[in-house]
Amino acid sequence: MIAAGSVIGLSPYGVLPQAAAAGSSVTKSKTVERIYLDNGKKKVVDKRTVHLTVDDTTNLRSLQQIQVSWSGAHVTGGVANDPNSDAALNEEYSFDLFECRGVDSTKVPKKDRISPDTCWTQFADERFVDSFSGVPAWQSDMFAPRNERAASVYAMRVKKQPKSCSNQLIGVAAQRWVPYVGADGKRYPGGPDGCAGLAPEATPENLSSLTLPSNETFGVTNTQGRGQALFDVFTAEDHASLGCSKSVPCSLVAVPIEGISCDAAGAKLPAKDRPQGADADDAKQECETAGTFKPGEQLSNIEASGSAAVDGALWWSASNWRNRISVPLTFAPADNICDVVGHQTPQDVYGTELMVQAMTQWAPHFCLNPKLFDLKHVQTPEPEARTLLNAGGIQAAITSDPPTAGFVKPVVQAPVAITGFGIAYDVDGEDGQPVGHLNLDARLLAKLLTESYPAQQIVKSAYPASADGTETLSNNPLNITQDPEFQALNPGIPTTTANAAATLLTVSNGSDLMQALTSYINSDAEARAFMDGQPDPWGMRVNPFYEGMTLPVSTWPVLDTFEPLDSYQLGLNDCLYADPVPYLPQVASPQASLFNISQDMQFAIAQSQTKCVLPSPNPGDLTGAKLVADGRQIPGHRFMLGTVSLGDAEREGLHLASLQANSPADSGSKFSGPAGRTFVAPTGTGMRAASRLLKPDAKTGAWPIPYTAIRSHAKAAAAYPGTMVVYADIPTTGLSASQARDYADFLRFAAHAGQQQGASQGDLPAGYLPMTAANGAGDLVRYTNCAANDVQSQSGKLPSLTGPACPSRGGGGGGGSSPPPSQGGTGTSPSGGSTGGSAPAPPPAPTTPTVTQPSNPEPAPVVATTAAALGITPMVSSGFAHAFGTMLILIVLIAAGTAAFVRALVPVRRRGRLDPATRPGIA
Repeated sequence: MIAAGSVIGLSPYGVLPQAAAAGSSVTKSKTVERIYLDNGKKKVVDKRTVHLTVDDTTNLRSLQQIQVSWSGAHVTGGVANDPNSDAALNEEYSFDLFECRGVDSTKVPKKDRISPDTCWTQFADERFVDSFSGVPAWQSDMFAPRNERAASVYAMRVKKQPKSCSNQLIGVAAQRWVPYVGADGKRYPGGPDGCAGLAPEATPENLSSLTLPSNETFGVTNTQGRGQALFDVFTAEDHASLGCSKSVPCSLVAVPIEGISCDAAGAKLPAKDRPQGADADDAKQECETAGTFKPGEQLSNIEASGSAAVDGALWWSASNWRNRISVPLTFAPADNICDVVGHQTPQDVYGTELMVQAMTQWAPHFCLNPKLFDLKHVQTPEPEARTLLNAGGIQAAITSDPPTAGFVKPVVQAPVAITGFGIAYDVDGEDGQPVGHLNLDARLLAKLLTESYPAQQIVKSAYPASADGTETLSNNPLNITQDPEFQALNPGIPTTTANAAATLLTVSNGSDLMQALTSYINSDAEARAFMDGQPDPWGMRVNPFYEGMTLPVSTWPVLDTFEPLDSYQLGLNDCLYADPVPYLPQVASPQASLFNISQDMQFAIAQSQTKCVLPSPNPGDLTGAKLVADGRQIPGHRFMLGTVSLGDAEREGLHLASLQANSPADSGSKFSGPAGRTFVAPTGTGMRAASRLLKPDAKTGAWPIPYTAIRSHAKAAAAYPGTMVVYADIPTTGLSASQARDYADFLRFAAHAGQQQGASQGDLPAGYLPMTAANGAGDLVRYTNCAANDVQSQSGKLPSLTGPACPSRGGGGGGGSSPPPSQGGTGTSPSGGSTGGSAPAPPPAPTTPTVTQPSNPEPAPVVATTAAALGITPMVSSGFAHAFGTMLILIVLIAAGTAAFVRALVPVRRRGRLDPATRPGIA
């Protein structure tokens, strides 16, 4: 029995489905110190033992996140808002993290050893310092060799310097350059503003709040000597000049800033190089400082700087570098490995983004085996994939919903994965740290989707009443943080006026994820009543443009058309004055793909298009004025919510909210806490509980999620309502013999070997629940195994949803063997075919799917024969690390006057995970 008001599966760092691989966590300790050399005697002024833990170090993938935590370090002062910005260089006693090519060993060739030259940094000022007078602290470093204590160190020869360099160095008394050496051996000198050359991926400075942050991290140690950070792992796929890969070793290097160990008098230098007189006094003052900021004090001005001897700007100095702690990293095969080495016959599978992470690990199992084939996942919105399959334009799809009117020929809907959607959040608490968990119910999600929060006072105060005089948004909270319902479920979260807190970031195209999300909302009595116009217990009403909307839908419409024109004035928002548009749709700003959302959530990049940019430098000139995204939110003051897949959330390292599963509470009453309501996190436990509730639906040929049961039955209260089943839709007639064999092998693999959880090629990655009998998915595995036989035979048969197990026919090494036959009843089978063992049934005549939801049409079947004939360029899951964004290819298909759109999404980059000790695994 689950206690009322409980939250299932919480982690102090948020909720993720799967822990890091066993044994991949590494802990190291090191004693670090700072020394002063006075009159030839060494004086240890600070000494401490630092402990470092890295949660995952093996089989790392492009832009995966790993969690780094530490204790025993010096407390940081002058804390910057953004630890990944070059402003954070000014922090005193920061805990600096870098990814460096090479290993920390003298047993390997020098070129393969880590050094500051092989550590990645994004910005020019992280590798250059200068001084216009006196003796800077780095010149007094007692551990630096003589040549690195000169007035000019590693500077590019003046005669070879670009003019921009020499102009900036006029009057400079001392300069220290820290060149970067790329994986190909090319040397990038850097210099002031990178004037002498930067690596291709580097930039002179922070250029935009819309760009992704770099991975070097100037971490903060709290007053208890502890700290933690999420660190992005770069590989050659996204940072070629760094070059980390399965064959090029790299290391995570932590540099706890203790301060320069000082030889202010120059005792270790030749007499002629020692500072004299006032310079000697200046050298001592500059080097032997304990800092100017108080422990934990905020860096109030980005121009403010700490004392150079103890801040992160000198991370490369000999004193700091000697205190480093290095952890070797190993990498999985590149995500685009099949593009590089694949040479077998390709077989495309079109469809859902929910399977990106699974297919990324599954594909190498096939393409690296010369006896198999290249399995390519073409990311396409599921409704379009079903339309293409019905039309004969493709041979296989992966989706989570059956087509509205069924398939026009026998098609198996074979379960291949159990995963789901999550609501990711970037939310900081009163202490400026990320909150440990978040509770959301269906009504709150309905409020966010329906543009029912006015976002800004200018919209709230001007929003008109409905035709009958009923107040609408004018009485609603500005955003969810000011909503009493949200506050009751999440006490202590600070309020904000950020536009992002008034919306839920979603996809703009058709998606089975949206179908599942709106099914969850529609099954909830409180949410449904709100959608139908009933105010919540505190008086908040639905946006009138959405009142009575039929759910579920696969495409969420942006409907509000109100423009508060009185506020669209020069000086308030010049862009809206120049080009008035409805405000709330600009706040919503749906994104083209789940990848875009997960990346935005990873870095708290708010996508509400409300910031006005005026390209013209002339005052009052509105030429080219445009609205752009609000951009990255300041750490410590973040609030964003977005819909993501569980697979992406795991790799991106996202915090996920717990969703309300069961509530016997009176929907018409106010409440002050979660009592009487059960919230379930998207963990293995929650998905397993949902999987055990699955029952076959003979009408659709699928195993639908029982939202109503989860909502209303106490025995189902442990089930995570965002769980989804993913199916491979493959016809059992019309394929060539080789296609039939290959797709059958894929199904056998997916049903058995592909359900082994792990981080290696061929494994099922985190974010997915293995389809096993123990997890309540025995019937799903049985069906998929039988479906593989019918796909291979191409006789037009379809397996029974409830029949006995089928013997495996093997075929090409695609997967494990079938489970032994078991007794089971017979049953009907959908999709226009007969059950296994019967004579093949002729395909029914093609029909146009009936549109039962005006806001959620299923595209009509079209006439086509192959994807190539439709003009589709496959964009596959492998190789997505080469793209920072997502390209949407729109192709208009014409049949009987009906247009359908096929969107093939460019494969894109993915990321990693959080705390392994607190994140439940999926078994």
